[in-house]
Amino acid sequence: MMTKILTDKQLVHYKEHHYVLVKGVIPEEVLRLARKILERWVDDLIVNWYNSGLLNTMCAEIEFEKRLMVAWNLAGNPPYIRSPRRDLISPYIYEYLKHHVFIDLAADLLGTQEVSVHGIFNARPKLPDQKWTDTPWHQDAQYYRDAEHQHVVSMWMPLQRVTESNSCLQMAPGFYRNQLLEGAIDEASGFLGLTKEDARNLNGVSIEMDPGDIVVFNHMIPHRALSNHSDAVRWSMDIRYEATDVATETGKAQGFIARSMRNPESVTPYHEWLRCWDNISLGNY
Repeated sequence: MMTKILTDKQLVHYKEHHYVLVKGVIPEEVLRLARKILERWVDDLIVNWYNSGLLNTMCAEIEFEKRLMVAWNLAGNPPYIRSPRRDLISPYIYEYLKHHVFIDLAADLLGTQEVSVHGIFNARPKLPDQKWTDTPWHQDAQYYRDAEHQHVVSMWMPLQRVTESNSCLQMAPGFYRNQLLEGAIDEASGFLGLTKEDARNLNGVSIEMDPGDIVVFNHMIPHRALSNHSDAVRWSMDIRYEATDVATETGKAQGFIARSMRNPESVTPYHEWLRCWDNISLGNY
């Protein structure tokens, strides 16, 4: 099913500012699927801590928004993957990534129905007051520099209401148009980001969102996530799409063709996509 989701006004905003917030477009079924994907990962993580003797409870009675935080504290703050990717691979994440609402949005922004999922996607469990999970000012293309002259659409979706107090995103529209900057490793988090000199020039626009909202932005706009000062984990998913005809090598490495009107048989089936992960072991980012 192909649907034009964005209005002309929204498309103009995206073109001028490199991002647009789309309210209430994500159906409940997609939110449930995302939560299922993340709950499975949390279950696996807690089972590992339990089997390792770090926990004497599975924390099963704790609500999803706080379960990881409670278990992590009880286990003595063991290391864990702050941005799981390989560990999420299953038919559920495949179904999520190729859901028509995301593909329709990507088609609107890319101007084509030949759409591929970019192989870099993340779940973000941000625990309260933990600098290690704060993403600094960065451009997504700093992580896949072969896209500098292409168009990769990023999409960010929270699973709960996000505000400045619990780690909403900030965008910096109007800066560094079509210029991919050199990066630097952020001292507090270890994430790749902008240099301190470049970051000082930015004025952030906070994007507060509700479940069902999505913010879409291109791979060149500087953005960051604020710190989480709430009493719960801030959960989000960020995913990416590109036009199949000009797909980058980085995107194709663990990505797949999600829609093709020209050649529907070229859409990548799950079992074929799964083979892309054969040489990447669990626990890798």
